[in-house]
Amino acid sequence: MMPKQDMIKNTKKLIVLALSVVFFMATKQPVLADCEPNYGGGETCVVNKRFEIKKEVRLEGEDTWKDKITDVKEGDVIEFRIKIKNLSDDEAEDFIDFDDMEMKDILPDELYRIGGDQLKEQFDNFKPGETEEFIIKVKVDEAEFDTTESFEKCVVNKAEIYWDDNFEGADTAIVCYGIGTPQELPKTGFGSTMTLIGIALIGTGLVLFKSKKLAR
Repeated sequence: MMPKQDMIKNTKKLIVLALSVVFFMATKQPVLADCEPNYGGGETCVVNKRFEIKKEVRLEGEDTWKDKITDVKEGDVIEFRIKIKNLSDDEAEDFIDFDDMEMKDILPDELYRIGGDQLKEQFDNFKPGETEEFIIKVKVDEAEFDTTESFEKCVVNKAEIYWDDNFEGADTAIVCYGIGTPQELPKTGFGSTMTLIGIALIGTGLVLFKSKKLAR
């Protein structure tokens, strides 16, 4: 018969081995995380996601989609593209029902929809590996440009994905708009060059004048 102390030691070894197996099984699976920066710093991450959502923006007629566009003028048509991909393995379709999917686009008050897909779109039978794409067309509210002052303002547009009413992730795109352009530099040529030299000499004279006053 095994001594009592040896039995206790073997029992402890079995417990440690069992815990090690459980830990290995729990951590060997890849962990997917979707992180989004928070306003003011830091970020919020949603872990173990089954879906990927990406939101991009461009001016109508442009070829390239971006995370941010700038220098939008009154009347410009803005296009948002939302792409949602099912990241699940093919086998998941055998025991998981990928119905009741919903995309929600949250426009800031400064933008309004003029065409394309709806701000809320529902879809079913979303198979693993498949991608759904939505295009939403908007404009900046004309009231935003009702000023004589130069300005630039940026707003954030957010899209969210839900599965069976459960939040599954979000992504954002930024639109910057305004009025006013930088002042043109003087044209090249003798007259313009003399103007620049005159400005420089005036500035130098002011510096020298201030220096003499300080010396007194």
